[in-house]
Amino acid sequence: MGQSTELAQYTIATPAEVVEAATIQARQLMDIVQKTKCYKDIRGRKYLQVEAWETIGAFNRIHAETKEVTPILKDGEVIGYTAHVILVRDGEVVGGAIMPAYFTDNCCKGKVGDEKHKACMSAAQTFATSKAYRMNFSYIAILAGYEPLPAEEVAEEDERQAAANPITSTVLIDMDWLRDALIDLQWADCGRWLREHYPHARGGSIRAIVESLGPSEQEEFVAEVQRRLDARK
Repeated sequence: MGQSTELAQYTIATPAEVVEAATIQARQLMDIVQKTKCYKDIRGRKYLQVEAWETIGAFNRIHAETKEVTPILKDGEVIGYTAHVILVRDGEVVGGAIMPAYFTDNCCKGKVGDEKHKACMSAAQTFATSKAYRMNFSYIAILAGYEPLPAEEVAEEDERQAAANPITSTVLIDMDWLRDALIDLQWADCGRWLREHYPHARGGSIRAIVESLGPSEQEEFVAEVQRRLDARK
């Protein structure tokens, strides 16, 4: 009989067997995700999309079922939907999550009437499905080198924060100088350095991150670039 790769919460196993099974699943997940590209790069970090979380569930003979989708009301008007999704294995509920989606979310932009409602209900189910799997299997994602939060959840939250806090900083840096300096330095992990030193910054590119910084932070970054240039002389 072949060795089981199902996880310990669903089979009787020792800690060593749990780690071994999780590692095997992580390796398989990495291969599948890379081939299918079912992840999103958000601010330089990789987040799994719902299809990848469903794959982890399939490794463990688990599937998601929508228990209910209910409207979210404000002043008597529907402003979104909440979905309750459960995880099922061999007829037994082994997990679940409840997540909302709103008409203001990116998934509903440009849609009206029934299409807007359908898109919102679908998004709520996707968010809840990803979260349910994440709550059970986030460590598999981490072992595979991905962030433990679902891509859909992070992307929508990013959109909400961007809408609530629009970038208003004045760009003080000569971007042509910066481009040439970074090429000269061959500073491959500059984006990571920026995110580590300014975790509140937004944007997927170095230019966007820099533009989201305040004047004093931009000056600090310029000083760091200049320090590295001087060190090369």
